Amino acid sequence: MKNRILILILCICALSSNAQYNEFGVRIGGANYKGDLSPHLFNTDFLHPSVAFFYRHNWDRNWSWKNELGYGRVSGDDAKSSNGFFKDRNLSFYSDILDISSLIEFNFFPYETGNSDYPTTPYIFTGLSFFRFNPKAKLNDQVYNLQPLGTEGQKLNGGKSYKRYSFAIPIGGGFKFSVGRIGIGLEVSARRTYTDYLDDVSTVYPDLQRLLAVSGPEAVLLSDRSFSGMDTSSGIPSVTGKKRGDYNNHDWYVFGGITFYYRMSSLLHDVCKPFKRRRYH
Repeated sequence: MKNRILILILCICALSSNAQYNEFGVRIGGANYKGDLSPHLFNTDFLHPSVAFFYRHNWDRNWSWKNELGYGRVSGDDAKSSNGFFKDRNLSFYSDILDISSLIEFNFFPYETGNSDYPTTPYIFTGLSFFRFNPKAKLNDQVYNLQPLGTEGQKLNGGKSYKRYSFAIPIGGGFKFSVGRIGIGLEVSARRTYTDYLDDVSTVYPDLQRLLAVSGPEAVLLSDRSFSGMDTSSGIPSVTGKKRGDYNNHDWYVFGGITFYYRMSSLLHDVCKPFKRRRYH
C-alpha cells in the first residue's frame, strides 16, 4: 500500500511538471480609444488596425502566462460628435501605441492545444501593460507632435509636459479552440491607462498670450481650435481657465482581434501505470 501511495504521488508530480508547454502566436485585429475626444469604449468612427505577437507558457490546462508585444493606432475627432460642447471645441488627434504586456490567463474549461479531449474554452486575462504613445494633430496640412507644444500650459512657469509613456491595466477575455497543434481564438481587451493625455486633452485652456510667448503660434492654434474662439474680434480670445477636458477620468484604449498560435512542444498523453504515466508521440 505504501508503495502504491508513493507511486501515486510521483505520478502526480510528473503530470504537473510535464503538463507545461509553450506557444507562439499573432493577433490581427483593431484598436480603439475612450477619452476626452471619444466618450465610448468602442466607436467604429475611430477604429484602426492593430497587430500583436505573443509567447504563452501554459502551466496547466487552466492557467497560463502570456507576454505580448502589440501595436495599434488610436484617434478621436470632435467633428464626429453630436455633443454641442465637443463640436465647438473642434479638437482632434491620433497616436500610435506600442504596447508591452505581461498577462495571466484563466481558462474556464480545461484546455490543451492539440488534445482532442480538451479542445476549446472561453477565457479571461489581466496583468500589466507598459506603453508608449505620441499624440499628433494636423494643422494647415502639417502634422505636429502635441506633447512638446504644451497645449494646456504645462511648460508655463518653468513646468514640464507629460510623459509619452505610461502603464495600463488590461482587462479582457475571449474564446479559443485548437486544430492539431494550431490554435485559433477571438479576444478583446480594454486597457485602463494611468494617463489622461493619450489624446493631449485633460484640464483647462491656458493663458494663450503666455503660451504664445513660450511655445509659439502653433501651440496657440492647436490649443484652442474652437469655433467660438474663431468668431471673436480679438486676436487671441480670452479662454484662460475654461474647461478643455475632464481630468477626473483617465483614458482607455482597446485591442482586439483573431489570434493564431502554434504549440511548440510535442503532444502528451496520460498513460501512467499502475496509475498513469506521460509519454510523447
